[in-house]
Amino acid sequence: MLAVCAALAAGTLAACGGAETLTKDEYSDVVATSRDRVDYALAQITVGTGSLEELVERMEAAADSIDEAAGDLDDSGIAAGFDDETADLVAAFHQLAAGLAGTAHDASQAGMEELLTGTNALQFPAWNKANRVLASLKDQGISVEPIGSH
Repeated sequence: MLAVCAALAAGTLAACGGAETLTKDEYSDVVATSRDRVDYALAQITVGTGSLEELVERMEAAADSIDEAAGDLDDSGIAAGFDDETADLVAAFHQLAAGLAGTAHDASQAGMEELLTGTNALQFPAWNKANRVLASLKDQGISVEPIGSH
């Protein structure tokens, strides 16, 4: 009877989508894929020319993509010992997405266009935070590069 209860409990946990434990190589692939998705989304902001409205749309699309990448990373499994780093990276990606979305919203308001001009126009602390986490993961043997500046 005890064995049946234990088996049912294990099956229930698996059905609830509990985070699976990954090997270090599998985890490295998951992190690298998430990082690549974020990097690609950021690169798309600067692709092409166009109006302020088009730039704002690209920023909003990038924010959505980054937020999705963060959610997918959060739903993925984790290798043993990387719980804190994963939580920090997920949070940094969500913060980066929110920062981009907020900046896009603000820049689309009349008289606020200057937010997107100048040498220090776009600075996102979450980008720095994400790169610090990625550097820490790389130091721990996870094969991942920092997010580029675009």
